[in-house]
Amino acid sequence: MRTGDLVDGRYQLDDARGSGAGGLVWTAFDRKLKRTVALKRPHTVDSAADRLQFRREAENAAQVHHPNAISVFDTVDSDECWLVMEHLSADSLDKILAANGPLPPHRVARIGVQIAAALAAVHAQKILHRDVKPGNILVTDHDLAKLTDFGISIWCEVTGTDDGRVCGTPAYLAPEVAGGRAATEASDVFSLGATLFAALEGTPPFGSGEPAEVLARAREGAIPPMVHAGPLAPLLTRMLDSRPTKRPTANQVRQRLREIVGDWEPPDPVAPRAPLWRRRPVQAITAAVVVVALAVVVALERYPDPVSTDLIGDERTADPCSLVRQSVFRDIGPSELKTDYGNFNRCDVLIDVGREEKLDVEVQLVTRASQKEREDWRLVTGDPFDVLVVPSDDTDCNRLVRVDDKYGVRVTAKLANSPRDLCRVAGIAVATVKSVLRRGQIPRRPKDFPTDSLAGVEACALLPAEALAGFEGMNPGMPGFGDWSCKWFTAVTRTEVHLRYDQHAATDSIKGQAKKLGGHEAYVELDTDSGQSCTVQMPYKTRNQAARAHVDMMRLTVKGERPGPALCPDAERLATAAATNLYS
Repeated sequence: MRTGDLVDGRYQLDDARGSGAGGLVWTAFDRKLKRTVALKRPHTVDSAADRLQFRREAENAAQVHHPNAISVFDTVDSDECWLVMEHLSADSLDKILAANGPLPPHRVARIGVQIAAALAAVHAQKILHRDVKPGNILVTDHDLAKLTDFGISIWCEVTGTDDGRVCGTPAYLAPEVAGGRAATEASDVFSLGATLFAALEGTPPFGSGEPAEVLARAREGAIPPMVHAGPLAPLLTRMLDSRPTKRPTANQVRQRLREIVGDWEPPDPVAPRAPLWRRRPVQAITAAVVVVALAVVVALERYPDPVSTDLIGDERTADPCSLVRQSVFRDIGPSELKTDYGNFNRCDVLIDVGREEKLDVEVQLVTRASQKEREDWRLVTGDPFDVLVVPSDDTDCNRLVRVDDKYGVRVTAKLANSPRDLCRVAGIAVATVKSVLRRGQIPRRPKDFPTDSLAGVEACALLPAEALAGFEGMNPGMPGFGDWSCKWFTAVTRTEVHLRYDQHAATDSIKGQAKKLGGHEAYVELDTDSGQSCTVQMPYKTRNQAARAHVDMMRLTVKGERPGPALCPDAERLATAAATNLYS
């Protein structure tokens, strides 16, 4: 293969970046989607068995979704096999160490907290990495770190053990794996500890040399004393314990490293800096960053795992659609999954039950503080998740699954005069939600929000205190899940202001009276049910925004004890102020 050659008629090879035991890596240009990607070709895929292994492991690798882990986009499985991945302009940690020598503890902690977070996420999906090492970690100049090489091949040595093979990189293997036992979550944690050890001390725990010699030292499990670890020494000692049961989990490692690094977050090396009011103090690294995987690729393995303590993870990357399955509703009727049928923290399954309107099963990630749990909500205890049964009528049936002290999953089955039992349908959805939560942290979104989406804007920041000065006694805004909504309330006049984001089909009309507010398109609608609220909807359109099937909508409602028409001037004034801040 040469620069300029086309792979699969689509990927134009640019530069050969390196070759390792896993294969040859190229940067390439995806002529269809107009982006740079990384292509990896295994050294040998000669037999049908090799090709089957390639397909199986690539499928597993594609399940990994985390801001600090490589994403696999696609495979090319024709005459030649290629793995299509993200691309990042970065060096692997082993090259950084070779060029600069050992790193200071604070920088190692910054790298480690990101990789521990990635490991915790993949462990929650019952996936093992099995070859964590400096060569499989990419680090940018800004210390953004990503774990690479989920997928194609692994160093293996024939042994005298029952399974006959030891796989991984000897210098970073846990002693039990070096002895022939199967890899586990605990062995991944050991390998991460060995990687951080090498970054601090300049050499891995078991030294270097011929693989067989290093493997023999790894079986013994003797770790030399640390000299440069500083505040990391106690944690690394636990991670490198020869007894797997004594090691912390990846999530516990992440938590401890988070305490050490404090509020530090790696800057986004791609997106421009947003105005201050749009920035989140702690947020996941945007996956607009792309990754090149340079070293040996690691096979993945499914295994049982107890429930994680961090089930939601970063709110803006948690995938609500991972909590629902169309297949469980096959007895109810034909269904379709809708990923953009409302606010960003929501996913819907629409079921055809023979009516003009479809039965809607809505699954929504929420903060429990936003739900106002009441005494008339019946508690059904469960292991490990309790469910609150919300009073229902013939139009909908509501349930709230308690995830932890902070989060919940709201499940609603709704259709007026439904021919199906709505609470039975909601119960099916609840069972699916709980089964996903039991497996650990929910999967990440399969793709990022567009860079010009409202998903990157904090709702509370659009109405600062001065905009709400006209309401006596107005409380500070209470942010909703993902900062995609915000509520303000004053007990003086019993008035509530609710600002949230929706997604709206570009071809559908918008309800309400059309008018211009602050020079922006807006639609004003009175609540015809209670008659005591007024809502303003404003499509969010940036200059040169690409056409898309759904547009983001800013929706602001003022609700109170006055008639709706009396609330509309306040709703229009606040919507204008929010739009001014949004477009500034």
